Amino acid sequence: SAEVCSLFSLVYSQTQRAPHATLYDGLLSQYDEDSQRWKENYFVLLGDFTLEWFESKEALGKGCEPRGSTALSGYLLLTSLSEYTKLVSSLCQGFQGWNTLTDPPGEFLFFLYHPFRRHFCFCTNSAESQQTWKSALQDGIRYHSTELQRRGSFEAEAFLEAVRFYRQERGSYRTGDLLLGVEPEILGNVLMEDLLPVLRSQVLPHIRGSELRRKQLWLQFLQEAYTLILSQVSSEFKVFQKEKEKLQIQLEKKIRPDLDQMLTLKAQIARKLQATVQSPAESCCCQGVEPDLDCVMEELMRPISSGAEMVRLLFAQRVDEMVRTVWNSPIAVLQKELLTLGRMSWMPEIMQPCYEKADVYKESLQGLERFGFHSVTSLVLGAQNLMQQLMQNSIYTFQQLSEQRLSQATNRNQVIQMLENVKDRVLKKFDYDSSSTRKQFAQEWLVQIFLPFLLKHLESRCKLELPKYESYVFADFSGIINVENIYEEMVLAVLLKAISKGK
Repeated sequence: SAEVCSLFSLVYSQTQRAPHATLYDGLLSQYDEDSQRWKENYFVLLGDFTLEWFESKEALGKGCEPRGSTALSGYLLLTSLSEYTKLVSSLCQGFQGWNTLTDPPGEFLFFLYHPFRRHFCFCTNSAESQQTWKSALQDGIRYHSTELQRRGSFEAEAFLEAVRFYRQERGSYRTGDLLLGVEPEILGNVLMEDLLPVLRSQVLPHIRGSELRRKQLWLQFLQEAYTLILSQVSSEFKVFQKEKEKLQIQLEKKIRPDLDQMLTLKAQIARKLQATVQSPAESCCCQGVEPDLDCVMEELMRPISSGAEMVRLLFAQRVDEMVRTVWNSPIAVLQKELLTLGRMSWMPEIMQPCYEKADVYKESLQGLERFGFHSVTSLVLGAQNLMQQLMQNSIYTFQQLSEQRLSQATNRNQVIQMLENVKDRVLKKFDYDSSSTRKQFAQEWLVQIFLPFLLKHLESRCKLELPKYESYVFADFSGIINVENIYEEMVLAVLLKAISKGK
């Protein structure tokens, strides 16, 4: 039993992915826009989900520098040529049509699309290879795109709120998928969103050449502009990170002595605002939101519940396989089985049946565009993150309970019985935890869907009245107490009350 228990420390040390380890690699046919031909490159997906490509496998083996590399933040993975063409045509407004890919070497196409980064058009030689690459790349897209959201820190939440306020101040309440990636990437996305109309009006008319050449040059220009912006923003953000700690210390020194007074003043302003905000907010929520809440809640719950059920099934099946293997093999094989279990949540080919359940959102929530909601990609990635977290929690609990109980097992039969008992206990905990987690997930997305809608519709009736309340904020507190924040908190409270009355 002591030997078996010692396996766990080894298991924990080997379930972490090395950033430069190869997750997946192989030859892919890639369409080259300049030559309009298909070329083979050797692609490598690293442990940190960076995609690199080389001239050949031999070049990789010799230690040559990659031809290129990209983080997968904000990319869309598509298998439909028509869908890809539609997105590119939208990005290239003013051009007629879009060229089709010439003579693809096979039928198994897939695409990586980003509005401001290099596009990738791939072709594989089999459906199996296509599916494997899709699963691996989609996992990389999810990992990089939701890095900030997965931190779960107050700093990350504050950053996302600040970006949202920035966009609202410019009249953009529309929620989109710009807030994907790390901070510099998000800021770069937002700046490109602001710049795009200007670039279309000032740069696009001056691009000369054939229709195809103009499209190529326009896309290249957008990519180079984004690269330049991203480089500048990243540099400035690093400087800010160094200054942030000092700013936080100064802010804490300013807040601590007067916190009670600030909270009292905030409550007083909220009471004054109530007469202006409460009734219009409740009326707008009652008429524009509440009739759809239950229906949208059901649409949010269905895919995430199906995904959770699949997570439960896959976990139970994997433990059952482990039990059968341990029963028919030397007890030392348990080390390999525990390692495989520990890596399950990071194996896209295993998790893919769970993640596919979230793809239902792309169709079932299309009607929410009337509320200005265009963040379905973020929703899908968030649901997949939750499924992965449920699997990780189950595995961690299984490992912890097994470690505690293995010391009491003296023979194979007892080890098998212990594994079975722990599995049953983990599944009971899973059922309890996942139910509340799924409901919380759906309610949080109800807020993301409907709060911008309410704020936009209340802008002319309520937000324009806010400046008159700024005079109530003492000069010493002007950088801390924000009237617009108080206003949004009141609107959010109305929405949360309506949500709590639902199913």
